[in-house]
Amino acid sequence: MPLISVIVPVYNVEKYLERCVRSILSQSFSDFELLLVNDGSTDNSLDIAREFCFDSRVRVLDKSHGGLGHTRNYGAAHATGKYLLFVDSDDWIEEDTLRDLSSFAEAYSADLVVFNFTREDTETATKRDCILPLNYPECGMEIREKFLAELIGPDQEDSPWSSVEMLGCAWRRLYLRSWFEENNIQFGDEQKIMLEDLPAVIHAHSASKRLLAVRGTYYHYRYNPNSLSTRYRPRKMEMLTLCFETVKEILKEYDIYEQYEERHLAWFLRFAAHSSLVNCFNPQNPANFAGRWREVRGILQNPILRRAAKSNYLLHGSRADRTILRILRLRFTPLVYLFYKFYVSHLRKQTDKK
Repeated sequence: MPLISVIVPVYNVEKYLERCVRSILSQSFSDFELLLVNDGSTDNSLDIAREFCFDSRVRVLDKSHGGLGHTRNYGAAHATGKYLLFVDSDDWIEEDTLRDLSSFAEAYSADLVVFNFTREDTETATKRDCILPLNYPECGMEIREKFLAELIGPDQEDSPWSSVEMLGCAWRRLYLRSWFEENNIQFGDEQKIMLEDLPAVIHAHSASKRLLAVRGTYYHYRYNPNSLSTRYRPRKMEMLTLCFETVKEILKEYDIYEQYEERHLAWFLRFAAHSSLVNCFNPQNPANFAGRWREVRGILQNPILRRAAKSNYLLHGSRADRTILRILRLRFTPLVYLFYKFYVSHLRKQTDKK
């Protein structure tokens, strides 16, 4: 049995897959298996993946298209290693990643290891290390609860965690496979739910008994401005509402929802309602004035939003949080429509200047 199973979901990434795979096969640590899980690619990705089968550590699994969450679940179900690491096929890892992460996990008997990453901006050819505001290494229940709180929703007031990126991503963690399976951690269907890895990550942190956070920036995340997270998404509010409800059920299962309810409602206000209204005015949205008006009105009628807007949790948050709270509390379609129309226009102008 290999010590680590590295799972790479593969879907139409012929431009990037070779770099990703080579970064894994050139590791300074050799006791691993690499599962390249083809999710019904329509380009040459499967052929490229099969070219690496000369290495006995590589297994190529071919399946019909089911989305990223389903593909991660499929890979995890076929893994044999003691630990699981997910790597997206357009990203890559440092050469000592597997050696260091497995050493940390073994030394601390960790069921979950969280690490940092480098954001690689493909348009500007710049990169930035994204480091969590912690004193490393940190292990135990106190740091577990801090992670859980930040994953569930924003701090009540502005804090160093406000600028943290990609905290809920599947690839930012090493998982003990036996523990992962015992707790039935599953990634969501991205055709139905947005942020399909967030509920799974919150589930993992809720179940963790031995969480470890380490300083290293082991992962290179390729930022794509045209990714699913930045382009227009039909049904975005519906899909984020399902994410909210899924997380709520997980927290109820662990009997901790009441502890985090206000924080979770703040997440809905900021990350579901606000981002859905921004999405409504995305230039890729084909809807005309009447269609966007109905979309804004539908978002404002969401019953969870009505509850979230009544909360005073974000009254002392950042200026942006306070503004969002005040605008959405009014639930007055004409005002909200005009605010987000001009807000998105301003964001586009600022982006064009860069």
